[in-house]
Amino acid sequence: MMRKERIRGAVSFLAVTWLLMGQVAAQEATSGREQGRPETLPEGVYNVREGDTLWAIAGRYLDNPRLWPQIWKENPFVTNPNRIFPGDPLTIPGFGPSPRPLAEAPPVPPVGEEQVAPPIAPPVEGVPPTGVAAVTRPEDVIKTPAAPPALAIPRAALECSGFVAQKQEIVRVGRIIRPVEEDNMRHWYWDDVFVDLGRRKVRRGDRFRVVRPTTTIEHPATGARVGVKVKTLGTVEIVSTAGAAPRARVTYNCEDIADGDLLMEARELMPPQRGVTQPAHLRVGGTIVGSKEDADSLGQGDIVYVDVGQKQGIVPGDEFSIYRVSGVGIDPDSDRVIPLAPTKQGELVVIRTSAQAATGLVTVSSIQLRVGEPLVLLRKMP
Repeated sequence: MMRKERIRGAVSFLAVTWLLMGQVAAQEATSGREQGRPETLPEGVYNVREGDTLWAIAGRYLDNPRLWPQIWKENPFVTNPNRIFPGDPLTIPGFGPSPRPLAEAPPVPPVGEEQVAPPIAPPVEGVPPTGVAAVTRPEDVIKTPAAPPALAIPRAALECSGFVAQKQEIVRVGRIIRPVEEDNMRHWYWDDVFVDLGRRKVRRGDRFRVVRPTTTIEHPATGARVGVKVKTLGTVEIVSTAGAAPRARVTYNCEDIADGDLLMEARELMPPQRGVTQPAHLRVGGTIVGSKEDADSLGQGDIVYVDVGQKQGIVPGDEFSIYRVSGVGIDPDSDRVIPLAPTKQGELVVIRTSAQAATGLVTVSSIQLRVGEPLVLLRKMP
């Protein structure tokens, strides 16, 4: 009986999802210009206010107060992290300004017209020249357009987002054995630890990401297994290969690192580029199946996990619309129970993917979201 009820629930969910995708596709096709995302610290600088501390500022902008050393490192004029003053301009990592637009190239002279360079004063020994010859070839001043600026995603959101993956995708290359300082039960910035990398040959400077598999993520409606939730705890760097076990130093922290935590290859995570995505032609729907913090309510700035990934063609930079079906109604013509039209409640951008899941950052939220919200692909990386 339980199995029949679950199968019936799964079939109902798939039917509602298919209807949602069709309705959302129609809404997106007729919708006007998307509202711009609110910018936070567009110049990448925060002016200290009365009562501020690096701890509080890190909690506000990096989502973790214990990441305050990152802000201190970006602002060398702060000699004592306990002494910051109102009006101090603090550069916040991950919130840098967009690159300036390129200057326009000078006009190209018409064919047949001669471009005469202005006279140049003869060089005098020991005195720098006061003028330079005019450029006579347009290609000398035309520059290759710069890449579109990255989205204002804090490094902490990329490095500490975690992911959901199948067990075979969690390829461990080693583990933390024990601290160099025996009194350290938890390992934080600049702590040294011994690591076990098996027979792998390493050199000083090699970096590894520290991870911790936690719970199994299941689809909230169908009960299907999506994958294992993996926390990313930080990064370590090999500082010595002498002795029986290599020694590594914690160079980046998301959460406390403990003995036994696993090591994976440290691949660079790049923030998605702004202005590169295009309207999606694929009809890909999904669901929010979990969140980094396991919170009951979600909103802008939260990290969430969705049940579509590389096998569905999803890549970092893809953007989804988040919808909510507000309930059901009665069709007046047939008296059948039908779902009401979905309403768009937010957006998220994909920042990393696995085979069957993706990690996303909620960039727009008009209400408190929750696990189980349906998604439809909005914009796609080319």
